[in-house]
Amino acid sequence: MNTISYSTRLHIWLQRLVRWEFWPWRIVYLPVAVYWFFLAIKARGWVFFSASNPCMRFGGLVGYSKSEVDKLIPEAYRPKTVFKETTDSFSDVRSELARIDLSYPLIVKPDQGERGRGVVIIETVSDLESVLSKTNERMLVQEYASLPMELGVMYSRHPKEEVGRITSIVIKDFPKVIGDGESTLQQLILKEHRARLSYEVHLKKFGKRLFSIQKKDEEIQLVTIGNHMRGTTFFNGNHLISTELETVFDNLAKQIHGFHIGRFDLKTDSIEELLKGNFVVIELNGVNSEPCHIFHPGRSIFLAWRDLFKHWKRIADISIANHKKGVEYASYSEIRAEIKRHKAELRQSD
Repeated sequence: MNTISYSTRLHIWLQRLVRWEFWPWRIVYLPVAVYWFFLAIKARGWVFFSASNPCMRFGGLVGYSKSEVDKLIPEAYRPKTVFKETTDSFSDVRSELARIDLSYPLIVKPDQGERGRGVVIIETVSDLESVLSKTNERMLVQEYASLPMELGVMYSRHPKEEVGRITSIVIKDFPKVIGDGESTLQQLILKEHRARLSYEVHLKKFGKRLFSIQKKDEEIQLVTIGNHMRGTTFFNGNHLISTELETVFDNLAKQIHGFHIGRFDLKTDSIEELLKGNFVVIELNGVNSEPCHIFHPGRSIFLAWRDLFKHWKRIADISIANHKKGVEYASYSEIRAEIKRHKAELRQSD
């Protein structure tokens, strides 16, 4: 169901075409792939990155368990979570939710997933049952952290370094529109220069509601999941990097044995609270994570490539150092088989 005119669709397509942040990731990463080839030669291992984070399978690129990583995060920083095994019934999940006093809303995500796949915010018991009944995957059912600020903090520490560093901070902005009592939700979205670029995402989410007139002054949150692919805007927050903040994340990361590089996706009340260490880590990613400040609207792709090259050199340096300390590289056949399996799962979930 797509009722917008051809000219509007063409205009949106052209707008996305001149904004590299909306390009397919395979195109964006083409120069990085060439650089990776040289890093692999230097490291003497085609999948050198697999030694970057010994606590994550393949360093956290693919096929690693979010639930196992979640358990490594100090309890003070992580949301309450129920891990639904494939053999668990819905009544088992409800009993566990009651035992740890976990109330709605909740957020549900696959144990193995990326780029927002399968992540859903749940408001009611019936919604939870409906979502869980449609999948045979291991799932995480988590407390929804309703804090106002969501950020992604890229941290790394070389094995020879005493102190780690923050190399990227992204501030996530969730687009919304305000009803005027006359326009449909579709019209409101198409009027917003940023929201219209993710029209297909909003079409899939809102369905028939797109064609209903929204009440005057009603605020409609278009995106609730902090994922760029779903329409969240990523702003460069690198101005927030400071020695004080690096100390906060260094103290946290050192409590996660075998973790050297990755991104903490978190929620907090304010920057002041973040500096005090008052935040909730909603997800910890390994080498599959990006320094997401590169997606700041209007930022040059050449600057993005520069930062991605620096990022992958950091991964290589850490991986080589870990390998010298005895951490084995995974084989190319292992990673290829895992990627193939992962792609098959993605096709099944579409």
